Amino acid sequence: MILTTSIFSQFFPDTIILIPMNIFSIFLALSWLLFIYPTNWAPSRFQSIWNGFISNILEMLFQNTSNNTAPWAGLIVSIFIIILSINILGLFPYAFTSTSHISLTYSLGFPLWMAINILGFYLAFNNRLSHLVPQGTPNFLIPLMIWIETLSLFAQPIALGLRLAANLTAGHLLIFLLSTAIWLLSSNPLVSFPIFIIFILLFILEIGVACIQAYVFTALVHFYLQQNI
Repeated sequence: MILTTSIFSQFFPDTIILIPMNIFSIFLALSWLLFIYPTNWAPSRFQSIWNGFISNILEMLFQNTSNNTAPWAGLIVSIFIIILSINILGLFPYAFTSTSHISLTYSLGFPLWMAINILGFYLAFNNRLSHLVPQGTPNFLIPLMIWIETLSLFAQPIALGLRLAANLTAGHLLIFLLSTAIWLLSSNPLVSFPIFIIFILLFILEIGVACIQAYVFTALVHFYLQQNI
């Protein structure tokens, strides 16, 4: 008997005792509220670490900012924490990193890019149009520069979503290939042990990539916001 699976089977949630893992994920996410928000007058050790983490994130993301982008700080930090959490949790065994799929990255990147540009054109329409022609452009190059700047504008959401998905997919693919090689060559320790060392180093590197890609995504959103507001 030949078992066939649908190409959409990767989107079906895993189950434990016929209960979707998404249910457990929701309760796990809500349980963080018990640790984040203090219940006593003195914060716990975890709450102190969380407050320090948030303050460092705010300093890192908004080191070059303006007063106009201040109302968007909560949204940008929330996006950073969400992407960072998904990237880190995706490194656990039997976990799927949803940010490595373009359906999620474009669902985050495209609406943010569109909202920022619509707001920019609404607040300063003439100023946004002036960005299509850089200062000092010769007259005969103005039509060409308008096309180039327009294409670069519409390429922003494509690069925003594709960069996150491509980097995470490449790292996870290398981890999968190395882990498969270690398993197949486990009978030969002289070969499998060096590969295992490389695997550990690559896994540490992938943790760094997960953090960096979350920062790059939110930093680009913040940069686009500064250009439009």
